Amino acid sequence: MPCTGCGACSAACRVGAIRMIESDGFVVPHIEDDRCVDCGACTRVCYKYLDTALLPQVADAACYATYSRDKHSHATTTSGGFGYELARWGIERGYKVVGTAYDYASHRARAIVVDSIEELERLKGSKYLQSHTEDALREFVDRATKSTDERFICFGTPCQIFGLRRLAEHRHLNNEIIYVDLFCHGVPSYLVWDPYIASKRSKLGDIGEVNFRYKGNGWHHYSIRIAGERGTYSNYAYNDTFYRYFFDNVVLNRSCYTCTLRKGRSAADIRIGDFLGSAYEHREDGITAAVGITARGVAMVEELEASNHIYIVDKHPVGECLKSQSIHDYDHIELRNEVIRRLHRGDDIATTQRWYTSTFPLKQRIYLVLKSIASLLPNRVIAVLRRRVRSLR
Repeated sequence: MPCTGCGACSAACRVGAIRMIESDGFVVPHIEDDRCVDCGACTRVCYKYLDTALLPQVADAACYATYSRDKHSHATTTSGGFGYELARWGIERGYKVVGTAYDYASHRARAIVVDSIEELERLKGSKYLQSHTEDALREFVDRATKSTDERFICFGTPCQIFGLRRLAEHRHLNNEIIYVDLFCHGVPSYLVWDPYIASKRSKLGDIGEVNFRYKGNGWHHYSIRIAGERGTYSNYAYNDTFYRYFFDNVVLNRSCYTCTLRKGRSAADIRIGDFLGSAYEHREDGITAAVGITARGVAMVEELEASNHIYIVDKHPVGECLKSQSIHDYDHIELRNEVIRRLHRGDDIATTQRWYTSTFPLKQRIYLVLKSIASLLPNRVIAVLRRRVRSLR
């Protein structure tokens, strides 16, 4: 089973024998053999060596459609703002929050630990990149070990939360910890992101904003927005090079293609993501699906409503939400390997994209062209087309 790059092994190692590095654009562990003492701590927190079949299934959980009561938070978050409101609720009550920020110096996603509302702003919005977690996990362990009074709310992809929870159990941490994972599509290689963002920097100057889920074009229309000192770039997903690589599933981490956690098992208390589909077709401001996997998770959703942080629009069978999530195995693993090989040797991302698209079946190529053309239509027309397509399924 391929490594997810969650970083738990590095934080579990007491002798500093494991460093997280990048290889082929993915975060992976590097073991320094001269330091390793064969204690086995790394395997006791690793997704590759542990049975995930005993974890709760997301399909059996309670699903709430929610959004923030604060209009600014609702407008500036990826979907309905549930994650931000949970984090804000925690900060107000003394919790530390572990989440992912975009590092504009290195153009990497990095996990950080925050304890103020001001710092919390850095965690807003999705980052469709694999995050470097090593430093944050070590800080988490250090803080929790020093004081059992420290409380945490931890956000991450399903594999990261799995590793973090196993890390806490391995270190026998008795702190109060609320675990939140995300409906996940997978993480793309930095071999695509690096040349992509470099091309944007050459046109826009120093980048001050990367918004992977810009809602200015409507919540249902996946868009990216990048702002620099000399201008702004914004585009729909099917007309954007990076997004196309991402959604075409040709540069994801190997572990993402058959990931048990992405497909429906979870080590979290709550799983959150967009509540897409017919139920909220008319909403362009965003609705968060908050799935209470554990009793604590359900209680937290209800607490956020009781404390006036969120609205609960309705409670749904979780299957309504899962219809629009990435819960199946992906094809193209061999194509993915060839794309990564070409990018690794330095092939141009646009040229490589034209090559791999040419290998798709004709029906898929036509579908991509139609999606690209449709994205240029007015929002109201796209909404009508989307409803008609769904009615035919």
